Amino acid sequence: MKKTGKRLAAMILVSALAAALAGCGGKSSGEGSGTEKAEANKDGVTLSFAFNVEDTPEKYGVMVEPILEEFKALHPEVKGFEYVNCSKRTEEQVVTMMKSGKFEDVMTAPMAVSIKEYPNYFASLGNAEELNEKYFYGDYMSYEGQTYAMPIGVVYEGILYNQKVLDKYYGGKVPKTLYELKECCGILRDNGVIPFYTNAGAKWTMRFWDNLAVTWSEDTNYANSIVETKAPWADGTPLNEVLSFVGELAKNGEIEPDTVTEQWDKSKVAIASEEACFMLTGSWAIPQMKDTAEELGGSRDDIGFAPFPYKNDVGPDNKLNVRVSEDIFVVVNKNSPNVELATEFAKFFCERISLNRGMNEIMRDGGKVVDDLKNFETMDYINLYSVPTKDIRISEMASNAQIDVFSQGSYITKYVLEPCLAGGEPNFDGLNAEWAKNFN
Repeated sequence: MKKTGKRLAAMILVSALAAALAGCGGKSSGEGSGTEKAEANKDGVTLSFAFNVEDTPEKYGVMVEPILEEFKALHPEVKGFEYVNCSKRTEEQVVTMMKSGKFEDVMTAPMAVSIKEYPNYFASLGNAEELNEKYFYGDYMSYEGQTYAMPIGVVYEGILYNQKVLDKYYGGKVPKTLYELKECCGILRDNGVIPFYTNAGAKWTMRFWDNLAVTWSEDTNYANSIVETKAPWADGTPLNEVLSFVGELAKNGEIEPDTVTEQWDKSKVAIASEEACFMLTGSWAIPQMKDTAEELGGSRDDIGFAPFPYKNDVGPDNKLNVRVSEDIFVVVNKNSPNVELATEFAKFFCERISLNRGMNEIMRDGGKVVDDLKNFETMDYINLYSVPTKDIRISEMASNAQIDVFSQGSYITKYVLEPCLAGGEPNFDGLNAEWAKNFN
């Protein structure tokens, strides 16, 4: 998000020592350091690769390793991969690694860095226009005509839910309107079920509420419009309306009690075990939730996914928008000694990892859709949409205001959840005051 290297440094909250010690999981190959660059030796090339899949046979062995083996078969010069599970890395740690120059050949892209900074650290993956013709969101992470990061999949954003909870307390009906959703949440609360699990402690989960504001607005370019708006959270704006809904959930006791601790795994158990019902997220989470339900003795069919009902009177003539969104991105270290090979691998990986992660494939021609989303094709009351490339000024202005809007969305905890859980109201005036500094 930062405008300069100096501003980046100012935003880092961890010390240099912490960054040096901040490993992000063991490597599967057992060879060398997972944070070193790829190296060529007499036995061939070893590429280092950081991704957010646990390095276990059940996860890495199923999702990642087959892709690596397929790539090695096509490239005999590649003798191995140094794989690192980076699911526990913080944004601050990633930025510190980038500034030190010590990071993998290929890794997941940082969210807390402005796209203007990407050319300083990452290799171009190709012409943005050409890549966008081939891939969904192929130009989303581009700067001056070059793409610097590729998405690993395409997802729908909506509500993940437990059908058995709805069967018990809401007549088996999945809320289709905002009125029904609010009604359902009240009934669930009164029966001791947590209506919504925000997992706010993880921070990155809150970005879905910002994204919902774009859906709510029914203007695909809504996010970019805030660069010309002095008060994006004013009464009546989509950001205000969405976060007012979040605030109501908090005030009504309709979210989990702990919004500070990172508890992604606990949130999955809560929904799969009928302790909670809803979560706003991406469709990539469906297989994870189904796996958890099965592990707890339930059925995979207990878990469903639906459009977020952000308005009333929904029907074929008044459709709900459903965002077809990018997921996390992959980047290539520009200083890798094998940058061309690493670039080819990054694209190869992104084309193949999607389905195993519960996402649609990124290829515009011939890309496959996961089975769990095929029911959306029969819904006559939804409209699928995607968003244009994000204006780079959003990140710059967000950095100035110290508000990570349309990025991680962690500001929602400070300005909405915390005051509402304390019995107050969302601090929209504070948000608008900070944002207005961009126009002084």
